[in-house]
Amino acid sequence: MKSIVQVFERLGMSRHASAVYEATQKHGPMLATDIIKKTKLHRPAVYRALFELHDNELITKVKNGKRFVWKTTNPERIRDLFVRDTHQLQRLIPKERELSSNDLMHTTLKVLKGRSGIRAVFDDVIAHSKKGSTFFRYTSEKDLASVNSYLSSGYRKKRDAKRLERLVISSPLSGQQKRLRLERFIKFIRTEVAVFDQNIIEIIYEDRVAFIDLNSEEALIIQNTLLAEFQKVIFKQLYKRL
Repeated sequence: MKSIVQVFERLGMSRHASAVYEATQKHGPMLATDIIKKTKLHRPAVYRALFELHDNELITKVKNGKRFVWKTTNPERIRDLFVRDTHQLQRLIPKERELSSNDLMHTTLKVLKGRSGIRAVFDDVIAHSKKGSTFFRYTSEKDLASVNSYLSSGYRKKRDAKRLERLVISSPLSGQQKRLRLERFIKFIRTEVAVFDQNIIEIIYEDRVAFIDLNSEEALIIQNTLLAEFQKVIFKQLYKRL
């Protein structure tokens, strides 16, 4: 049903969440394997949607004999999620008003070149990120080892000391070269949908957006609060849907 698809999209759910929710609601408590058959979706997509729905308390997992089945919760929970998002927005508005117009409109551009310039970008991310915060990274790098060679010797130690987390949207080629880390969460651009091999990195952190062109070894740091917030919204929405 088109309406439930639109509702889930507005809540920032992944593109398969509505199909899994509808199948579970229509056919009653179901095994994950039965949901896969009903929706005709791939297993990873179904499990991703199930856990997303479960995290938002739209479905629950209950034991049925020796196995677990999934069932929907009270549909009123959907309305509760909209109310929650509205309240979160209302809490953000006063914070935005505290920023002066000069703070919002002021823009600083910094152009950097060469290996030292790229190293300076990575160091800037650490230097200006608050302790325990999260930064966001798009990466279509072709050679992870080459990118790591740009990092200063103390980069990882400083990053870990600040307990920084990072969300990453990556090309499969780049992401598969990375080791699993608790503080790094990676999702991939599907290669059958779009080409993502430009060898470019974008990092969004605090009030800054940085771009690194690994082909020409040129980089750009833009300091602008609204631009950074704008980019964070786009990143988070895409990340949810991958």
